[in-house]
Amino acid sequence: MNDMSKLFRNIFLAIVVPALMFMNLSTVLAQGGPPMLTDDSSTPGNGNWENNFSVGFQGTSKNYLLAFPQLDLNYGLGERIQLKIEAPWVKEGGEPLANKFDHITLGMKYMLLDEDSDGIFLSVYPQPIISFNPDDHTNRTEYGIILPVAASKQFFKTGVNVQIGYQVLGSEKEIFYGLVVDHPLGKYLLVLGEIHSTIGRKDVSGSFPDDEIYFRAGTFVNLGIQFKPSDAYFINLAAGKDIESGPIFTSSAKYYGYLGLQLNM
Repeated sequence: MNDMSKLFRNIFLAIVVPALMFMNLSTVLAQGGPPMLTDDSSTPGNGNWENNFSVGFQGTSKNYLLAFPQLDLNYGLGERIQLKIEAPWVKEGGEPLANKFDHITLGMKYMLLDEDSDGIFLSVYPQPIISFNPDDHTNRTEYGIILPVAASKQFFKTGVNVQIGYQVLGSEKEIFYGLVVDHPLGKYLLVLGEIHSTIGRKDVSGSFPDDEIYFRAGTFVNLGIQFKPSDAYFINLAAGKDIESGPIFTSSAKYYGYLGLQLNM
């Protein structure tokens, strides 16, 4: 293990593991990733594919992004590495049709710790990002990177997944964090609950580092289900609301929605 891996391991173990020590262990994988906003910490396994085909919605009734189709392709390179490409074909509020790929991410997840041998899953997941949809509605292309760390653990039948990360895209810088808790209902159904929040700042002048505004991109509370009739495919569904946005059914209410099919090969 190199110095960077040891650093991530020591920091996260110092924060997460003491809080989990009083709980009993289990061997079932904790959940995250689709249909939730919070990514999981595990990998598909050597030579395995985990591919998600979905429709996603986030925003208000007038100011939103609708992604359809949203392609999320993942491949296991060894037991600890996952390669990813995600490419949503998006439509903005006011546009009649989806007309562009946007927020394209390429990623490599590296699993530092494995629950089977280390008692907890822990991974880092750097992802370069490309956007053709800047907030100022210019035609320029923006580049950035997402740097998340995630940990997950199973407590009896309940899975807990925690993620925290930092994102830079153009003039915006964001810190995001999420928590997903899941529990099975019978043999084929998994129920998930999530809280996911983002805090950021933006350079409003483009000239001076001090000319920045701080903003809160939202705190979403989401509920999801994963229907698993076989190991080969899952049906994922989630919906939620930004609790800091306006009341339900008003034009300022901000929602999240996801419906997708996951194929495991």
